[in-house]
Amino acid sequence: MTGTSSVAGAGSPVTAVAGRWSCSRVDFGGVADPAELVRPAPLEAVFTRDERLRSRTRSTLASWAGRLAAKHAVTRALGYDTPPAALTGVEILPAVPPDCPRGHACPHGHPPEVRLGQDYAERAAGAGAARIQVSVSHTSRVAVAVALVTWTTDGG
Repeated sequence: MTGTSSVAGAGSPVTAVAGRWSCSRVDFGGVADPAELVRPAPLEAVFTRDERLRSRTRSTLASWAGRLAAKHAVTRALGYDTPPAALTGVEILPAVPPDCPRGHACPHGHPPEVRLGQDYAERAAGAGAARIQVSVSHTSRVAVAVALVTWTTDGG
């Protein structure tokens, strides 16, 4: 599934140019629970409250791993070898369209959306990032994600 996030301010005219992309892979074969994916960090240091709530109620270990892979792909696509702030600053949740009658309780898949916390959003906007798109997929043992950051003509 592929999703999008706008970084530029609402109503801002944006002329976008080619972007920077990155991919990430998380192996979760043999992993028993989500906490093992992020050790030694606690889940709360990596996944936001909303991500944890959604994942605990509906997701498989593959979904947790896919979300983690997406977070790493986004930080790398923004130009960081290692995350400059807590990974909770990059939130990956389904982009539920306003016309979906079930909202977040919808049993159908919706594409992932990237939401940046203040620190990441400021850095991304300061670098000229206009939009972030992410695609996530998985097998029974490996999750992969690709992130694409589109830059404005005056940045990046």
